[in-house]
Amino acid sequence: AERSWTVRALKSAFEQASGTPRREQRFVLGMKELVDGDVLGGLEEIGQAKGGLDLQIVRRPVDQARWLECVEAANSADALAGAPEHIRADREVVLMAIRRHGDAFQHAAQELRAERSFVLDVVREQASCFQHAVQELQADREFALTALRLNGLALQFASLEQRADREVICTALGQDGSALKYALGAVATELWSDRDRVLAAVQQDGYALWYAAEELRSDPKVVLAAVKQHGCALRHASPELQADPQIVLMAVQQDSDALSFADDRLRSNRDIILAAVRQDSDALQGASEELLEDRELIFAAVKQDNHAIRYAADSLLMDRGFMLAAVEHDGDTLEYAAAELRSDEAFMLEAVERNSSVLKHAGSGPRSSRRVVLAAVVRNGCALRFAGKDLRGDREVVLAAVRQDGNAIAHASAELLADREIVRAAVCQDGEAFRHASQALRADRELVLAAAEHDCAALQYADPQLLEDPDFMAEAVRRDRHAWRFAHAALRKEMALHGASAAGAGAAAGGTADAGCAAAKKRRRVIPV
Repeated sequence: AERSWTVRALKSAFEQASGTPRREQRFVLGMKELVDGDVLGGLEEIGQAKGGLDLQIVRRPVDQARWLECVEAANSADALAGAPEHIRADREVVLMAIRRHGDAFQHAAQELRAERSFVLDVVREQASCFQHAVQELQADREFALTALRLNGLALQFASLEQRADREVICTALGQDGSALKYALGAVATELWSDRDRVLAAVQQDGYALWYAAEELRSDPKVVLAAVKQHGCALRHASPELQADPQIVLMAVQQDSDALSFADDRLRSNRDIILAAVRQDSDALQGASEELLEDRELIFAAVKQDNHAIRYAADSLLMDRGFMLAAVEHDGDTLEYAAAELRSDEAFMLEAVERNSSVLKHAGSGPRSSRRVVLAAVVRNGCALRFAGKDLRGDREVVLAAVRQDGNAIAHASAELLADREIVRAAVCQDGEAFRHASQALRADRELVLAAAEHDCAALQYADPQLLEDPDFMAEAVRRDRHAWRFAHAALRKEMALHGASAAGAGAAAGGTADAGCAAAKKRRRVIPV
């Protein structure tokens, strides 16, 4: 084993060497059972024997291993419900189930739900486990206090009497200030007016501001702490603080959705809107009309999401300089440009020079402009798809397109699919382009060989008669030894008899594909007519 290995890798290696399934293996180092993510090199401080780590391996019972795997993969807490009693009483299986779904504890055997130490262990991990302990433990005030010292949020699942008990509440708050929202009664009312208590609560859970006394929801320090933890806690702030630029800015920096709770007057605050937009471009929906004309603000949103340009003011969508900068960043922004810009040949020529993908959003005029389309296809051959019908039949335009991307031939007119020079240029750029050639050109020996030399898979589009011709296939195999795979079935069989297929596939048979073709050709010549 290497020092960089994880325990998971070690288990896999041990499974290969010994046949012991990985799920049944437990590696122990000293008094510690190792988990799959532990790295061997990081365990040296725990225990080391001469020349390496002194690991012990213990084999789990098959049944336990199977159920551990089952509950770990489970999508709900109910997986444990179907387990036999001895598995529901197995600490390791129950712990795994709880780590996946806290409510799985309700399906544990009663003896575990009644065991104080085990219940405390699981409550430490999942507060909700407290509600599934046996009734005697839940009603035990001292036990509840001990549990709350481990996980204050378990207060939510305590009895109504305990949730109104000052000592119980304060014990929970000592572990997690946000547990204050689960307090009840007169003590809760008093504590929600306690500035220090509320401040501690909102620092851990901003939404706890909802429970705070009215005067504290008007306290800038308390509200600022709340929105810093969760921006949308702004919803529970006083109207005065929802209009405070500093507090709203902090809120939208944490969560852009907080903008919906800000005073309407702040929708014209550039800093606030910009902070929101940098998180979520849709925050522009809440911006004032004046800010929707702000070039820098809109462009910041476009960088976040190109479709944010739909919120821009009409004046920007008609602005040549702004739209050219936008399409240079993302061609799809042109979809939202003013129609007169998308129909302007000079503008579209400059736009395709910056981003060839924009032709699909051009008006009919630029799509039929030879200058615009040529400028697009020399940069992106497949832009031919968006050219006007006449230009897809223009030999010079199509030739420029296929030289850039052979598959652009798919968008050429039917007449040009029979043009030998254009098809040859396409297949020399990409052999797969041969699929679009006319039927006559698929029987052109020289053209098919040129395509196959670039990519022998192009042979699948060749005329079937060529694939039955030993001379042709011999030449194809000479250019690419894998070409034999596309020969006609009968020819492949003859080639196989002479070792062609084995050699072509790289086997150690000793024959060659050329030899197979030659033998097949010779055999055909001596067959009586």
